[in-house]
Amino acid sequence: MATNIISSRRELFVDDYLLHSTTAQLRLQNPRKQEVCFRFDAPYDGTGNTFPVLIRNDGEYRMYYMACQLTSIDGTEELSSKFPAYSCCITSSDGRTWKRPSLGVIEHGGSRANNIVFSKPKLDNFIPFLDANPNCMPDAKFKAFEGGWGDLTAYKSPDGFNWSPMFDKPLSIKGKFDSNNVAFWDSNRGVYWAYVRSFHNVPNLDFNAGVRDINVCQSDDFQNWTEAEQLDFEGGADIPLYVSNAVPYYRAPHIFMGFPMRYVEKTRWSPAFDQLSDQAHRKNRMLHDRRYGLAITDSVFMTSRDGRKWRRTNEAILRPGPVAENNWVYGDCLFCIGMQETKSDTKGAPNDISMYCMENHWKDFAELRRYTFRIDGFMALSADAQAHETVTKPFIFDGSRMEINVSTSARGFMKVELQEITGQKIEGFDLDACDEIFGDRIDYRVSWNGSHNVAALAGKPIRMRLLMQDTDLFSFQFT
Repeated sequence: MATNIISSRRELFVDDYLLHSTTAQLRLQNPRKQEVCFRFDAPYDGTGNTFPVLIRNDGEYRMYYMACQLTSIDGTEELSSKFPAYSCCITSSDGRTWKRPSLGVIEHGGSRANNIVFSKPKLDNFIPFLDANPNCMPDAKFKAFEGGWGDLTAYKSPDGFNWSPMFDKPLSIKGKFDSNNVAFWDSNRGVYWAYVRSFHNVPNLDFNAGVRDINVCQSDDFQNWTEAEQLDFEGGADIPLYVSNAVPYYRAPHIFMGFPMRYVEKTRWSPAFDQLSDQAHRKNRMLHDRRYGLAITDSVFMTSRDGRKWRRTNEAILRPGPVAENNWVYGDCLFCIGMQETKSDTKGAPNDISMYCMENHWKDFAELRRYTFRIDGFMALSADAQAHETVTKPFIFDGSRMEINVSTSARGFMKVELQEITGQKIEGFDLDACDEIFGDRIDYRVSWNGSHNVAALAGKPIRMRLLMQDTDLFSFQFT
């Protein structure tokens, strides 16, 4: 059995990478719905606000988004070809209260007093990121993909507001690109990754009948890219995915996370549609394209350790939710790209992870909804009220103490045993020596007979045996 070198990096239970055997379950965690924190009511915001991107720069939160027209308020008129689309930016000091800055970059209605940062004819999407490459040139501190049907263009900016083309022609990446196309710098491998929109199984060039998917490629310089290839879900169901929203997880950047929007297009109107809200508006949208009324969306969760092979959940991490005035439509549950820690509402509690979705698509004013996850809390190794055991694969760590992100019930508990790779217990680190673990902390310090010190085992191949009851274990780290 191979030995994994984890050193002092944080390991999350989002896959079976370190699991040798377990009677517990890897269980998806759903976010908590929080407040509506912004309303997109500028004259140019239109009825289609999408592709949100969250960036933190010098202590400021920024949310980039697309502003465009989809249909008239009643849905009877298709407007996308009649009005320009814009990339805009709102800002926040805390990730909770957002404002529309006056940036003075792009003119609209005879004034530059607006938050528009980019526009061009037939603009479909504009997806910025803050480049973490230490060799990045100052005038390209921010980079962006701008995509359309068949062409993907790279832009640069020193401040994230004033943009110019990086090259004199589109990139050589092959794809369709009429959606969000994501790029980022991978500090572990020293390369750029791109996750772009594509299709497969397209009959007679009818792309609406094909399967929407995501392609991946790499670059050393952001100009020359490897051949794009379809993501490998290792035998998972071939379902349409609209976007990837892929990012390195900031607390464990060797793990990539994605929140792809799952596209489901029903073949016909059925009685279930009669029990959704505003059937008249839905039918009016269908006058322009049947899928504008028959398509519905949610989001799933996926992770990767090599950037190409991904573990994807079959269950939604975010559903449209109880039928309300403007939900259960094409565009629901599209998470922002990126995440940030924000202060908890509970005094003394650790920070949350905030992510955001647009709501109220197709109608007058979209809104930005905040959702929160527990830190590291996207999946858990979960044990019910019965006692469950887990044995990990062998690994080598660095550090002198072990911290876990764990949540138990009042009656629940956990114990950790450190073993030789043969399975033989190590004296002083066995289950009997482990002090009972209970509570709910993101940084619980494991102890054996009152001592946290595990330095004697650092650098040696070991494995763990975990005993858990009514407990969720999210991550661990040796420090």
